[in-house]
Amino acid sequence: MYSINDIEVLHLEITNKCQASCPMCARNLQGGVDNPFMNLSEIKLEQFKSWFSVDFIKRLAKVYMCGNLGDPILAKDTIDIFRYCREHNPDIWLSMNTNGSARTSEFWKELANLRVTVRFGIDGLEDTHKLYRRNTVWNNIINNAKTFIDNGGEAIWDMLIFEHNQHQVEECRELSNTMKFIDFVPKHTSRFKENKLDVLDVQGKVEYTLYPSVKSKEISNRVINILPSDINCKVKHGSLYITSNGVVTPCCWLGIDELPMINPSRIDYMNKIGEFYSLHKYSLEEIFASKLFDRISDTWIDNPLLECSKQCGSYDKFNSQF
Repeated sequence: MYSINDIEVLHLEITNKCQASCPMCARNLQGGVDNPFMNLSEIKLEQFKSWFSVDFIKRLAKVYMCGNLGDPILAKDTIDIFRYCREHNPDIWLSMNTNGSARTSEFWKELANLRVTVRFGIDGLEDTHKLYRRNTVWNNIINNAKTFIDNGGEAIWDMLIFEHNQHQVEECRELSNTMKFIDFVPKHTSRFKENKLDVLDVQGKVEYTLYPSVKSKEISNRVINILPSDINCKVKHGSLYITSNGVVTPCCWLGIDELPMINPSRIDYMNKIGEFYSLHKYSLEEIFASKLFDRISDTWIDNPLLECSKQCGSYDKFNSQF
């Protein structure tokens, strides 16, 4: 039985707000207008305190902010929530993923002081980064990363690789070493359909087209229509994901409450589980008492959730980033 006492990792989508318009992100339509099914929301400090007791925070090994839709730097209380966790659990591991293209130097200095590890999504050099990370400014990101690192912060450079930037991987790796990032992580995506993606403007017209890297093309072609029943869950009995709307699931892949009602994964989840459990309606204790997590894992026996099959099925997905 999945127990609240098993939880060691809290994965928080503190907000679904973001200034970027990445074409593969579900918060917009191929880089154009915002997803009409999405309601902007964020988690404030007082709300966080009411949801998670001090005793719960003290038991955790890790809290990290990386949402499906938003960026932690757009939330008002990101620093305050990290500080609250650090105060009540001095040894806890704190981290966040971000595009890094906002906030003042004081924000980045405070993150460093709180010992928050930051993963910056930097997809190439100045000329290529902007093709996927639309509405972000490469020089701002580099300056913010430098401020963070110079003040003792541990930073990781995550690079999504496409056809248009794959020739810059080693140059980016060298720059990351020069700037003293602690790691450089190249990633390939399997989100391409038909080996291309038309990027739209706000009028819905094609502005330009993205193409996958060689490895991304292999990944996309390999995973299509493969739905194995042998699930190797990456977060089983240990992790909790909270959306900016307060919905509780074991992982971010099942944080699909804001997807369109016609989305196959959402339909499948509703048919098999029946409800998205939110902390705005239920306490954490009540959600665990509902046996939500056991009902999810019970599907793995003979009819796993579509997202569980897709994300944690027993096939080799290479080094993919969905």
